[in-house]
Amino acid sequence: MKCALKENYCKDNINIEYIKQLGKEKSEENLNKLLLFYNGILPLNAKNKRKIIKATLLKGDSEQTLLKIQNKTIHFIFTSPPYYNARMYSDYTSYEKYLEKMCSILKQCNRILKDGHFIIINVSPVITKRPGREFESVRYPIHFDFHKILEEVGFYFIDEIIWIKPEYTVPNRIAGYLQTGMPLSYKPNCVTESLLVYRKKTPFLLDENIRHYSRMLANAVENTDTSNCWCWYISPKTDKDHPAVFPEKLCEKVLKYYSFSGDTVLDPFAGSGTFGRVAKKMKRVPVLCEMDNKYTKKLEEESYDNL
Repeated sequence: MKCALKENYCKDNINIEYIKQLGKEKSEENLNKLLLFYNGILPLNAKNKRKIIKATLLKGDSEQTLLKIQNKTIHFIFTSPPYYNARMYSDYTSYEKYLEKMCSILKQCNRILKDGHFIIINVSPVITKRPGREFESVRYPIHFDFHKILEEVGFYFIDEIIWIKPEYTVPNRIAGYLQTGMPLSYKPNCVTESLLVYRKKTPFLLDENIRHYSRMLANAVENTDTSNCWCWYISPKTDKDHPAVFPEKLCEKVLKYYSFSGDTVLDPFAGSGTFGRVAKKMKRVPVLCEMDNKYTKKLEEESYDNL
């Protein structure tokens, strides 16, 4: 699947007069800037160029609000995209349209992420509801499709960490098989989700990124669990106001292992803002994107700046 090139950027975020001027002055440099803009790589905005120095909230569709962030200013990205038609807050006309939307947003994530830094996407396969028992439900392998998108927009695969949840916290899919014992009817309970770890493509090794930080910022490693580094056993968190909340422990682990104190970190699908609260506690500078007014109103009470 190829990302569709987006040209319908929000006029509030674009300096229209600047674009007209670029068109009049037909230098090679200006034409290259216009080409980058229409390919969704370079945001030409005039009003919002200040540096992010404190916790920031971007209200609205992240495909548009991410345009307010300068190139290569984010140190780390962690998010759980809205699952295709799996929750009330996610409703797309088709799975293909959903992937196109995610592709456009991840392209912006690549633009604003510093070279060689990490993005982690929390995903799992999604089952769509069937209209009746005479129909078969459709199960989408979202993590496989996200791999294609992430590579296409400029990241490369590093790791897959398996998040394992207690069985009592997930829907019971195996009940039918336990009643009949009939082969072919077996459906395992889905107790895992994937944390897809990718790095922004860059011509230098990770050592180059690390050398920019003081040794004083290194983690204490005495209590690091080395017995099962691929699997993290973390109970999910429930919230009466949001159907899929990050557990704080999950946010703590990714921030500890993939960012430094003082880093600017982003969640482009912030929801109720757990990632931002944990980032503040761990002395990171969170940038949250959220379009649901129910959540942005609450986040505005938590001392976020507007960009």
